[in-house]
Amino acid sequence: MGKTVRVNAEISEELNASLQRLADEHGRSKDALIEQALQVYVQSEEQFAAAVREGIAAWQAGEAVEHSDVVADFERRYGRAQ
Repeated sequence: MGKTVRVNAEISEELNASLQRLADEHGRSKDALIEQALQVYVQSEEQFAAAVREGIAAWQAGEAVEHSDVVADFERRYGRAQ
């Protein structure tokens, strides 16, 4: 791990208790669990933002598929929604 920085956040007592239980069960510190959770969250958000940018670029390039075409394809494959 590289250099670290301290981050402060207020969380509910219930979340803190759950986090402590998980830390105890996994033999890790709360700090380690929080860092892991933030890494997963940030990576997910970065991937989502990249996908949105890609979708916008495709739409701007005229590569979008009409919603009605998507629905028709879905219904051909899986039948009509109930």
